[in-house]
Amino acid sequence: MTISQRRRTGPAGTGTSTDDPAAAEAVFLDATVRLLEPLGVRPGETVVEVGPGAGSATVALAHAVGELGCVYAVDVDATMLDVTVATARAAGVADRIRLVLHDLEEGVPPLPGPVDAVWSSWCVHHARDWDAAARALVGMLRPGGRICLAEGGLPSRCLPWDVGIGRPGLEVRLDEAHDRHFTQWFFGRPGATRPNRGWNEILHSAGLTDITAFSVLVDIPAPLSERARDVVLAELAARVRRAQPFLAEDDAATWSHLLDPDDAAWLGHRGDLALLTARTGFSGRKPDA
Repeated sequence: MTISQRRRTGPAGTGTSTDDPAAAEAVFLDATVRLLEPLGVRPGETVVEVGPGAGSATVALAHAVGELGCVYAVDVDATMLDVTVATARAAGVADRIRLVLHDLEEGVPPLPGPVDAVWSSWCVHHARDWDAAARALVGMLRPGGRICLAEGGLPSRCLPWDVGIGRPGLEVRLDEAHDRHFTQWFFGRPGATRPNRGWNEILHSAGLTDITAFSVLVDIPAPLSERARDVVLAELAARVRRAQPFLAEDDAATWSHLLDPDDAAWLGHRGDLALLTARTGFSGRKPDA
């Protein structure tokens, strides 16, 4: 395996949402597999994954392409590529993976040639210019190649409306504060361009046809398994950390109680935590030459 392009500097694990991305990917794996279905990956094909995370989808794609196929894992974060290859090695498919260290904002990754399919999940929305990023995705495809882009969906719902401390509706207000955080971060970068339209139109403008949108439900009711509970708590903690400057003072205090394992109100003590959300995919095809 090789890593193309230069290694970049930056905080380790900058592609992660929590400290254990593999655990989160395991909880969402069924939904991820369903989102991959429109790609219709076949044995012997060459596929690109942009933003592989901990590598769960990479492994699924490697199984789909078989021994004669190839999966290029593209990421700007060398640490996440290391995690991806470790996951692939544990699954026995590392020989089918090629690592490419590349920033999609610099255009089409340096690949040997056009590929059959491109997959990316919850990654491209970090680009300053979504249209340019979409053109880079399409630029990797051969004529007739396919793309599946998982972006958007619905916010997660994990808590009851009233958790017993603080004001009811706590999770809804966290969504609003987190959205303000993302908006400030997104437009706080030089060159950030307002998207002003949906992913289906962005992909159409980038050159795709036969575009369809579909959503996959993630419904894990209470009581959660220990694994799912730990992921829910980690994701809530990560969202609270990011949204902290935009939370009302009383809400910040409530979250401090709820996320503290030494507090009587710790969410880990509850049996009514759940995980309900939806993830949306957009699939399309590059026209035949």
